Amino acid sequence: MGTAIYGTAIVGIFLLFAATAALVVLNMSAKTMTPVVSIFLVGIATTLATILLQLKASRIDSALSTSVVLDTKVGAPPLIIPDPAAPKITSRLSEYIGIGHPTVTTNGKAVSTIKTPLTEGERFSFSGELLQYRILRIIDQAQRGSWRGGMTFGASTSTVSLPMRMSSVKPYPKDELYKAIANNRFSNSDMERFHWDHTQLLLPRGTVLSLIHDAPSFGGAERYTLRLRRPLFYQIDFVVEPFLSTGPGVLPEGVVLSPESAAQCQTYQFKVTMEATFEKITSGNYETQEYKDWAGWLFSNLQESLGN
Repeated sequence: MGTAIYGTAIVGIFLLFAATAALVVLNMSAKTMTPVVSIFLVGIATTLATILLQLKASRIDSALSTSVVLDTKVGAPPLIIPDPAAPKITSRLSEYIGIGHPTVTTNGKAVSTIKTPLTEGERFSFSGELLQYRILRIIDQAQRGSWRGGMTFGASTSTVSLPMRMSSVKPYPKDELYKAIANNRFSNSDMERFHWDHTQLLLPRGTVLSLIHDAPSFGGAERYTLRLRRPLFYQIDFVVEPFLSTGPGVLPEGVVLSPESAAQCQTYQFKVTMEATFEKITSGNYETQEYKDWAGWLFSNLQESLGN
């Protein structure tokens, strides 16, 4: 019914325009054209003013706290002992073990691609960059959806995660992806290269991915930012900033390590903020509300995966 009404309205408008155009052509003269041009210009100006008054830039902000545990002797995330009483923190910190030990195979041997962080500043940088890369992996997984089933501590478990439906999602070009992640030390491993070679990162068309590092400055903390930007539409920044570190052996509640490992481990705490801005010029576009919903959905996934 709605389609028929729209179709009838469009036909009516077309016939009205055609009749008006025919009369103008048949009565072409300076006297006729003066009011036609005036009405045309006034109509354009009125339409422009009406649209501009309706457009409005907007912004969404969210924040969460999270932490990374490092073995200060090894200079990398430690092996977490599974604890049935704290499955979430166990799972979250265990995700860092694989990507936090990047290696490449050289002459048949696995060789580390990074230097061991020795100072507190180096460990904060290590952890912040690790979080930045982990955010990318969370977004990648959320965009593709996932399922998991099995047995945990003797109990049957299963989870299903569906991607958000959007009208303009496309695979991100591989060459642009590798260029964007090249400066993050945790992307340089055989495991991560294999992952990205066999995975499509799905993002809305026109989106540009950037991984940005802002060094500490006077009065400002070191920042690791993952940016998703579509020119004229949005810029979504996920910003990782340090809070503080604990003393040796002080770990998040529920984390279980061997006594030897626990004595040399410290917790590095961070703030992760989402700063999403949506441009005024396209605020009336039908896709803009999709992008707003998408930004909130992405941060909800980060909250679930990273939040303390």
